[in-house]
Amino acid sequence: MAKYDYPIIVIGAGAGGLVIAIGAAKAGKKVLLVDKGTWGGDCTNFGCIPSKSLIESAHAAHATRHGKELGINATLSSFECKDALERTRRIVQQVKDEESPDALHEHHVDTLTGLASFTDSHTLKIELNEGGVKTVTGKNIIIATGSHPVTPSIQGLEDVPHYNNETIFDLTEIPTKLAILGGGPIGCELGQAFSRLGSEVSIIQRHRQILKKEEPEAARVVEDAFKKEGIHFYLGYHTAKISQNNGTINLFLEDLEHGDSTPLEVSHLLIATGRKPTIASLNLEAAGVNAHEQGVMVDSYGRTSRKNIWAVGDVAGHALFTHVAENEARSVLRNLLLPFPFHKKEDSKQSVPRVTYTDPEVASFGATEHKAKELYGESSIAIYYVPFNAVDRAVTSGRTEGFIKVITKKWSSKILGATIVGPRAGEMLPELSLAKHAGIPFRKLASLIHPYPTYNQGIRKAADQWLTKTILPFILKFIGKK
Repeated sequence: MAKYDYPIIVIGAGAGGLVIAIGAAKAGKKVLLVDKGTWGGDCTNFGCIPSKSLIESAHAAHATRHGKELGINATLSSFECKDALERTRRIVQQVKDEESPDALHEHHVDTLTGLASFTDSHTLKIELNEGGVKTVTGKNIIIATGSHPVTPSIQGLEDVPHYNNETIFDLTEIPTKLAILGGGPIGCELGQAFSRLGSEVSIIQRHRQILKKEEPEAARVVEDAFKKEGIHFYLGYHTAKISQNNGTINLFLEDLEHGDSTPLEVSHLLIATGRKPTIASLNLEAAGVNAHEQGVMVDSYGRTSRKNIWAVGDVAGHALFTHVAENEARSVLRNLLLPFPFHKKEDSKQSVPRVTYTDPEVASFGATEHKAKELYGESSIAIYYVPFNAVDRAVTSGRTEGFIKVITKKWSSKILGATIVGPRAGEMLPELSLAKHAGIPFRKLASLIHPYPTYNQGIRKAADQWLTKTILPFILKFIGKK
């Protein structure tokens, strides 16, 4: 039998890679974890940790300014938010310290810092950051290299200073005027955060709806909230050209429907037009691993076209979320520790939950109303909707702009999908997600005692509607009463 330096080598120290490396080491396996230097991965360095830290500071700034709405009258002599950027960097460093090579060595994980590429299906060449090249062999190799920002092709962009989600947190001052290309989760989260911290923000998007993967009414609630806070929108606009003059960035926008041109002058530019899997430097051809633009191709166990090479997380081309990467990594870890692959990633048949951390938050999973009607027919589904102005906790908090929407099969009340818009919507969603995962009919949540007053009581109110809006009307019609 061939001898290898390691039974398990992991490329990429992000969420998925860390789960496998630490988990395998705890099981007594000799493990090598290789990373280009961003220990902790995209989430720690550029994504969840810095963005949510900045968002929390933005919440405090907003609350300070708008206390009058809750009956608090105060006079501000000054308002300066640049220290929020330094706070964000401190938190990132704090989390990174727990995922550094020194911390990993305590878990008995070997590490190398450098850029890894395949020379064959069991061999990696690592160009070390400290200089030199090291070659290592592994029986099983896991690709967990994540994703990176996409830079659109726009005339003049390469000559204009701009930021993406990996560089925006290097700022030491709050931008005066910030333009954001992209109205998805990253653009919306950072747009609102910088607006609340003092920037004049404009969001430019080709699509007519921000958060285009969400229910239209969810996007409208967020858009209305943003407009009240002074954020400008250019929806349905194409950025034709960008230039710079005396420190001012000039964007030339075109209305895709009417063809009108609109100039926009800003001090800073953030590109938030999506991400793509990081595979270019891996030399996958040498290993015989099949890949496409969406990432490395894997089977239901997480294996690539080479059965000793696995892939998890963003690089595998599925939903680009930390929680998805961790879930896939746990499945692959179990398969690595067992004598043969056993655990299929889709065994759980879970709908992936997602949360956009705007204020209000947007949390959802499963089928939208449009998709459910397309799949099952309008007459076969039931939609239960509760606005937050009918939820006492939302009323007392002054946060009635949101709603709960649950889509089910009509008679069985089997959950097909759900959307919640409101404060802490992400914390509310798992009740519905668990019910769907466990096969619990939505109607049964009506009998679950919810503490009063909580936002989650709105879920119970929605579940009550199965009886009042679906069953009772049918019974009354059956017995001849309207």
